Amino acid sequence: MYNPDKFTRSGYPNFDGFFDFELREDGLYLILHGPMGKGKPVELDEFLSRLRQKNITNYDYAKIKEAVKNIKDSEKLEIYISDQQELEVIDEEVVVNISKDKMFAVISFIPPENNGRLLSYEEVMHAIESAGVNFGIDENEVKRALEERKPNYKYVIAKGLKPVEGTHGKLEFHFNVNKDLKPKVLEDGSVDFRNLDIINNVSKGQVLVTLIPAQPGTPGMDVLGREIFPPKVKNPTLPKGKNTEISEDGLSLIATIDGQAIYINNKVTVNQTYEVPNNVDNSVGNIDFVGNVIVKGNILTGFSIKAGGNVEVYGVVEGACIEAQGDIILYRGIQGMSRGILKSMGNVVARYIENSTVEAMGNVTSEAIMHSRVKCGGSVIVEGKKGLIVGGIIRAGKEVNAKVIGSHMATSTEIEVGIDPTIVERYRYLKDEQANIKKEIIKTNQAIDLLNKMKGTNRLTDDKRALLQKSIRTKVFLNDRLKSIKNEMADLEPLMEERDDGKVRAFNVIHPGVKVTIGTATMYVREEIKYCTLYKDNADIRTTSYS
Repeated sequence: MYNPDKFTRSGYPNFDGFFDFELREDGLYLILHGPMGKGKPVELDEFLSRLRQKNITNYDYAKIKEAVKNIKDSEKLEIYISDQQELEVIDEEVVVNISKDKMFAVISFIPPENNGRLLSYEEVMHAIESAGVNFGIDENEVKRALEERKPNYKYVIAKGLKPVEGTHGKLEFHFNVNKDLKPKVLEDGSVDFRNLDIINNVSKGQVLVTLIPAQPGTPGMDVLGREIFPPKVKNPTLPKGKNTEISEDGLSLIATIDGQAIYINNKVTVNQTYEVPNNVDNSVGNIDFVGNVIVKGNILTGFSIKAGGNVEVYGVVEGACIEAQGDIILYRGIQGMSRGILKSMGNVVARYIENSTVEAMGNVTSEAIMHSRVKCGGSVIVEGKKGLIVGGIIRAGKEVNAKVIGSHMATSTEIEVGIDPTIVERYRYLKDEQANIKKEIIKTNQAIDLLNKMKGTNRLTDDKRALLQKSIRTKVFLNDRLKSIKNEMADLEPLMEERDDGKVRAFNVIHPGVKVTIGTATMYVREEIKYCTLYKDNADIRTTSYS
């Protein structure tokens, strides 16, 4: 085949080799042309395929093979290959091909041989229908194909109709469920811990969430006339929690009380607020409340607060314990005296954290963390004028970001990132509980077996009969709890995988004496590292510029 874009060095074009057959008085001849330049020679299979197409079976295979093998560039050979005097008349053929996905069909023509007959429009249409094609047929394209009749050209004569995908239903929240608890850094470098705007105040009857219903798709059809259904669409469930109700039409979630809307564990809950106007001391006692708690004064050593929502403290927290299902906001900070504990299912924000234990499912944000044990599932962010982390152990699922880590006196400070510590501890707790329950099940089964044997010998008293029933109920409870634990452990296992994006960032400096662990890699800082980001690279910890 001639390629106009390629020429030989002498300026002549490149041609592929080609051939034809010629019927003469003494028999059938092969007319073979060699390639020119960089053209490709004819392959033996091409001859054999053409001979089969012409229904020629009596030919000299050896002559053909030798000619194909030995022909030279630009050479023309005429080889006598058969004494056959007549060639069979072969009519035109149409080939119908259907794509794998049955979404389109094509036809191609095999030209007639030796004055064979051309197909009519009706015959071509019959061949198409016989192949099963009965939808999306383009009759104009069929007519165009019959007018052109390009050999081996594929004409697309039928197209299926693709299904139109629908849209899944979605929930539209009418309050902010992704509030950024990172406080603003003011022009003078201080951090504004007062205007955080994190409480979603709602009124009774207010719509909290709207369900936008799913829209089903439209079916399609393939060229064989078979219906193609679009993917099924789903409607999410309205996240009904405490103090909310679903509207009569099922499309809205409504608050039933005044309070703060919180989205926790895939549920929307409206919590009321309990406010302490002064200190939490002997006049107030410990607080255990289902909603939010606001303390205008201090929380003195030895007292505790448990809240089903957020906890806000405007004064100082001493050696006290605060547990919250939501966020913990300390507008001043905590001087824990090694007794202070903060536990949050959300985020912890405090001006400073000193000699305390802090646990959070989300982020921990502060201006200074000193000699404390901090762990969180998100990030530890320490910024503001000081931006200091010194002493203690800091564990974060994602990253630790501070101005200064450690001190010039090489204070022992440990930083760990890359694996969510709260998830690891929960998994370990469940594993221990699982082992204990299995032991209890064994004991319960032994008691049931013994009591059943006594029952079989009619030695079972009323007390023992009551004990048997209680043991059976205990076994059912333990098996249900064991199943629940296994399910929760299965959910936690993929979350315990090591993160590759864990980082430790220091805007100013990391001092010697700091131990950094990212995933399973550990590095001891021997010399000051300034303006840096530490990250894991395979089994090592690398250093790059702060970003």
